[in-house]
Amino acid sequence: MLLPDRHISLAESILGLGGFILGELDGPQSVDRLYARVTAARDNHDLPAYHDFDAVLLAILFLYSLGAIELTDSGGVRRCDS
Repeated sequence: MLLPDRHISLAESILGLGGFILGELDGPQSVDRLYARVTAARDNHDLPAYHDFDAVLLAILFLYSLGAIELTDSGGVRRCDS
């Protein structure tokens, strides 16, 4: 489920969800706000796959391990500038 393959599309993978989350991080946000944005995008058909809260957490952990995002002092996440 991490990477797309023959049976899992990019939108269904954690990699694709991570890309979507990076696009939504225009400033520091809480994890709850990011999940709300994912569900709103799914309802508007901007994100053509269902992702639950666990998948959003996995995508955030994946992005953090890559150094693409960092934690804020208030417990949210933001994009790394460098």
